[in-house]
This record gives sequence, C-alpha cells and structure tokens, in this order.
Amino acid sequence: MFKRHIFQVVDRANADEIGSTTPPRVIAYDVVRLFIGPSFLTPRGIDRVDLALARHIFSNESSRNVGVLPTPAGVYALSATQVRRLLAYIQELWAEDAGFGRDLQLQLLLDKIARRQDDALQAPSVRPLLLRQKVWRMLRMLRATSFFPHRFAGRAVPANAVYLNIGQLGLAMPSFFNWLAKRPDISRAMMMHDAIPVDYPHLVGENAPKHHRQMIRTAAEHADCMIFNSAYTRDSVSAVMADLGRPCPPALVRSLPLPAAFADVEASVAELAGTRYFLAVSTIEPRKNFALLLRVWQHFVATMGEEAPHLVIVGSPGNDADKILAPLESDPALANRVHHVAGLSSPALASLLLGAAGMLCPSLAEGFGLPLLEANALGAPAIATDIPAHRELASATTVLLPADDEQGWARAIAATPDVVMRRRPHIPFAMTEGAYCADIVDFITRIRGRAA
Repeated sequence: MFKRHIFQVVDRANADEIGSTTPPRVIAYDVVRLFIGPSFLTPRGIDRVDLALARHIFSNESSRNVGVLPTPAGVYALSATQVRRLLAYIQELWAEDAGFGRDLQLQLLLDKIARRQDDALQAPSVRPLLLRQKVWRMLRMLRATSFFPHRFAGRAVPANAVYLNIGQLGLAMPSFFNWLAKRPDISRAMMMHDAIPVDYPHLVGENAPKHHRQMIRTAAEHADCMIFNSAYTRDSVSAVMADLGRPCPPALVRSLPLPAAFADVEASVAELAGTRYFLAVSTIEPRKNFALLLRVWQHFVATMGEEAPHLVIVGSPGNDADKILAPLESDPALANRVHHVAGLSSPALASLLLGAAGMLCPSLAEGFGLPLLEANALGAPAIATDIPAHRELASATTVLLPADDEQGWARAIAATPDVVMRRRPHIPFAMTEGAYCADIVDFITRIRGRAA
C-alpha cells in the first residue's frame, strides 16, 4: 500500500563522511520553533513532528541532551529539565493529549453541522491571532515554565555533540549560527521542508523567496548532513544549493510520521454517523488552493441543495485567509455545507478522518503531503493534485487530478462512495513517531563533525 522507499532512503554520496561513533552522543536540539509555539492556534504537520522528536530526545529528565535557543541577545543552551517544561506546556496548549470527546473545537463543529439551516446560530469564523495576543500567550508561557535561559550555547553544549535543527525557521538568520564557527567539534544536522518559495515565488509572500533562499544557503554552509521529507524536496533543495555553488551534504530522505493519535484512534465521531462529509486539512493560504474546493461546493449546493455533502476545512488562518474564506461570509447556503475549524487536536482530527467520505488535497505545491499520508493510513479515499510530492505518496486508490480541473474534482468527489463502517487498519511501524525518531537519531549520531 505504501511505497517502501519513502520510509528511509540514505543518500550515500560523500558516504566517507559518515562514520560510526560510540553512543550515546549528546544532542543539542534547536527549540526555536517550539518556543514560538504559543503564537499559533494549532500545530502544523511539521510542528507535530518537531514536538514528537523533542519529546523522544528529552524523554529522560536526567538526559545530557540540551536545548538550543537562538535569540537576538545570543544563542542559549537549555537543560533537559527546562526543555521538558516547555514541551509539557506546548503539549497542553495544543491539546495534543486531549481525547476527541473533550475537544471544544470539535464540539463547535458538530453544533455547526447539526444547525444546518439556522444561520443565526452559526459560530463565528476563526480569526488569526493578533500580535498582542501572540505576545500575551508567549508571556504566559514564560511565566508558567520559568523558561529563562542563562547559559550560552558556545560554552555549555558538551564536546562532540550533534546539533539538530528540524524547525528550519532560524535558518533565515545567519547570525544564529555564528557560534558554531568556534565549535568545529559539533556535528550539524539540519532539515529543509521544501524549496517552494524559491521555485514558486508567485504562491508566497513578497519576502518569502529571499528568506527561504537564505535558509538554504545557511544549511549549505553549516550542515554536515541534511534530512528531507521526500525525494522531491531533496532534489529541489539540492538544485538551489547547486545554484549557490554548494553541494548537498550526505542526506536522509525520511517520510514524516503519523501523529500518535492516528495509530491510537479507535472510532469515528458517533454524532456524524450517516453524515456524508469530506476533509481538507491545511493552513488557509493561496498555495493550498482552497478556492477550488469552495467553487466545487458552490456547484454542489446549487445543484444538490440539502443533499450536498459537507466539507470540513481544518487549518489555521494564514496569508489571505479572509479573502479565501470570504464566500462563507457572503453565502449562507454555502456556509451551511462548508465549515472551517482551527485548533483541532490530533485525536479529534484522526476520528474525523476515520469517518470521512474522503480527504481532499488540492494544494498547488508541497514538499510533503501529510494529509494524503494520513488518509492512506486510515483507509480513507483521497483526491489530490497531481504534483511530485503527492505522486510519491499516492496509493493505488488515490485519485490524482490537475489543480485547475474544477469539473474533474466535482466528478471525483461525487463518485466517492459513502462510508461503510471503516475500522482503523494496521499501521506499519515505519509510519509511527517512534520509528521516525529512532531513524533520525540513528542517522545524525553517525555523522562526523568537521573536527573529526
């Protein structure tokens, strides 16, 4: 069902740089993406991966592993205890451990679907956090966790450690990596999620291509090894590195894992039994092509009326989200069939997917299609755009369509059969967070630093 090569492929180019070491080596884990977690209503796919890997690395409070936090005032090292406090706070904030029966956003969604004709009772649309709200949430986290670093990483990170950066965000700030110049004993492992802003500048903000190119330049200059989520990402990032005059270092191509909740889900949402609905999961931004789905659903509502299926859009508001979702504000009939929810926990999302008629992935460009992987894992039909990242993950039942084929999408969605008591299938171990974390740690701890 799943392509074997997507789970673990090691690029053996320059393989002489990969050597064996005597475990365990200390891991210096970059926590900047997790540190700014309170500024997001809900985690993205890579945020869940970042959190899972950090929990794995800091599972033991007495661990010698350290956190690394770049700030404008310097790059600091954090003890395992400090990082564990941060992780516990973020876990609770994002409600990743909450059962779907206790998920407030899910309950609001169920209310919206049940009140099909009562426009006055429709819940307000989800808005992005304002700057003051983000600052307040960050201050609350600092107060709750006593998360005040005081040791500089250049001196505090143990000798011959492995620096691991999964979050990618800090790579846009070259000064955050100056400390590594004085520590050639430290090996550097970095992950790039995609090269989309460089390859598709028209799909992102004005400054994104420049910042993303800097991220890739920083990785090319400092990384001893790279981690990629797909062969497509490896090839596209390697092409940008070549354009910068840099070779891509030894690399691991490793599919992202399923959130743990997808392996643990036991049942679909009982309140939605008999309701035909589809899921689309992603940040609300132009690149995700939600406008296509809204046009398709306008057609369904116009031609099918009350027989039209429901569409549940799960994702935090991103760039131009108000414009993208504007039809829901102006068209009550459409809003009765299309529902946007943000802040949904992984258990709630897994349960929704288990009962969905299908997963819709209309994105124009992706480095990795996590929603498609999730649909495949739970046996849900999937309709996705015909792009390289989706082709790597597509199963025999995946329907791949052009991103602008509105009629084709409408026909494929209408042809998707109703759900007949779907049970969670067996999840291959290679798809779990535990296997993913073990593979990443195994790979990075075999990389020799520049002083070796």
